[in-house]
Amino acid sequence: MQRMRNPLVTAHLDGTELCADYCGQTGRLRILEASTVLREWFPPNSWIAIASVAGARNWGTRPDSAELRALLESQASLLRR
Repeated sequence: MQRMRNPLVTAHLDGTELCADYCGQTGRLRILEASTVLREWFPPNSWIAIASVAGARNWGTRPDSAELRALLESQASLLRR
């Protein structure tokens, strides 16, 4: 059985380090600050969250690092409010 790689993207936005952690096996998507989970979505909500900021290349089901980075930038602006 082939092991799937979970994309993890880290970005420094507005003085805060945020991580996007996507599990390809379950579709779970988490936004973390340090080890604290700020947001967590499961399919289909995780796919919708990704596709809404990154476009419909894979409909959010197989995000790459650029798509997760776009999601982090979007979430950083929402978390500031």
